[in-house]
Amino acid sequence: MLVKPWYKQVWPWILIAIPVATMLKAVHSIYLMNQQSPDLVIDDYYAEGKAINMNLAKYREAASRNLQASILIAANKAIVKFESNPILDAKLKLRFVHNTVAAQDFEVMAERSGENLYIAELPLTPTGKWNLLVDDPTEQWKLRATFILPQAAAIKLTY
Repeated sequence: MLVKPWYKQVWPWILIAIPVATMLKAVHSIYLMNQQSPDLVIDDYYAEGKAINMNLAKYREAASRNLQASILIAANKAIVKFESNPILDAKLKLRFVHNTVAAQDFEVMAERSGENLYIAELPLTPTGKWNLLVDDPTEQWKLRATFILPQAAAIKLTY
C-alpha cells in the first residue's frame, strides 16, 4: 500500500487551520479594539478626583443660594423655570451629557424669558437616558438632573 505524503492528506491541514483561524480572529479583535476607544475610561484619576471636589463646591453653592428649578423638554426646546427669583444672570449654560456615547453630548445657552424662565433651542431632540448640568456662565453654582426622554412632566433639578 502506498501512503501519500503528509502535505497531500486532509487531516494535517485541518489541524493546522484551527490555530491559524484563531490567530486571524485575534488579530481582527485587536484591530477592532484599536478602532473604537471607550468613552468611559478616564486617564488621569487624580485630576478627575480634584475636579469632582470642585463640582461638589458648586453644588453646595447652589444649595446655599437655595436655587430650586425644574426643566421641561419638549421637542427641541428646553424651558428652565426657577421657583423663586434669585439674582441670576441673563443666560444659563445647559450641558446635556449622554450616559454612554460621548459623541452625543452637547451644550446650549438658555436666555432669560421673563422673571423666572429661561428658554433654549436644542440642536436635536434628545431621547434615551441623559444627565443635565445647569450652571451660570461664571460657573459659580451648578444644578443637575438625570432623566429618560421623552418625558411629559417637568424634571426637578437638584444640587
